[in-house]
Amino acid sequence: MAIKDEIIQYSQGIHIDTIGFCDAKPFLEYKKILEERRKRGYYIPFEEQDIQKRIDPSQSLPNAKTFIVIGESYQYNAKKHKTEILKGHIAISAIGKDYHKVVMEKLDLLEKYILSLTQCQIKKFVDISPLPDRQIAKRAGLGFVGKNNMLIHPDFGSRFNIGYLLTDLEIQPDVTNDFMGCGGCNRCEIACPTKAIIGDYSMNPNRCIAYLTQHKGDIEDELKEKMGKQIYGCDICQQVCPYNQSLPNNKTIEPLLDHEMSIEKLLNLSNKAFKDLFGPTSAAWRGKKTIQRNAVIALGNMKEDRSIELLEMMSKDLRKEIKQEVIWALGKKKNEKARCILKEMLDVEQDEALTEAIKTILNESLMK
Repeated sequence: MAIKDEIIQYSQGIHIDTIGFCDAKPFLEYKKILEERRKRGYYIPFEEQDIQKRIDPSQSLPNAKTFIVIGESYQYNAKKHKTEILKGHIAISAIGKDYHKVVMEKLDLLEKYILSLTQCQIKKFVDISPLPDRQIAKRAGLGFVGKNNMLIHPDFGSRFNIGYLLTDLEIQPDVTNDFMGCGGCNRCEIACPTKAIIGDYSMNPNRCIAYLTQHKGDIEDELKEKMGKQIYGCDICQQVCPYNQSLPNNKTIEPLLDHEMSIEKLLNLSNKAFKDLFGPTSAAWRGKKTIQRNAVIALGNMKEDRSIELLEMMSKDLRKEIKQEVIWALGKKKNEKARCILKEMLDVEQDEALTEAIKTILNESLMK
């Protein structure tokens, strides 16, 4: 049996959902795309800034010959419950065990098995590679890159995570599988609240809600309004994608977080409680403050009276980043209760930037 067939057979035995193989030649065709993205200001801090490192696998592993790419489904149909509790949304990909660990565990087993068959050099990557994950998976036949920039698989849609081994072992590559593509469909482009999806298979990640919920710096007011109730990540472009409409649940997923989480519960979490609840998931890495900041922004986008009560509670928070968003959120309410809370904040606030923000909102409300 050829080594490729042995690897495929073993991958099935350890319940890897999908696997593909491709050569590790430079991604020269992707260089122009990266250069155009940089020119248009479409880079984000999470990305490798050196374009040569992005496109040349040999910079990650000298004498690299082959990518062995795996995909693990995270499809899970979360149940919705009618309730009076104010809730924010957490992306489906983040409600279970941290996908970095899930995929890496499979890669560890795969690496160990390959090394039992032959001597070779191997490097493992899950989401932290300088290389273009989706382009690699596309080349390996795992699907096509859609207009929302997600990799779309014929069986798993876009709801699967990618990981891969880069090796100096030469293995027969698979054929790139574009199967059907997006065609004239533009549902994701229409549905995207911030218009991050442009429709020409490019996107502006700086406007992507999934990125904004992880961004630690200031967020423009216009984008905060479009974030809606998103607390971590965003599923909107995937929810409307035709390829995701009839996917089977991954029965191995055990939700650790609620897809719709109580905002009051979230805002009252201690550091330990946050670590216990979020720690095993991929949503923990940006920390409690960023998640709670997003929850405050969500309150600003809600119409329920209870949202003002929670904002009043958070107006006493000592963290500047939180108070900054409380001020913005109260300014969105445009009612006397919100004005009273802002006046109380103004009486005790020492930070000049925050006091100016409060004064601006109060003055604007007087002029209307």
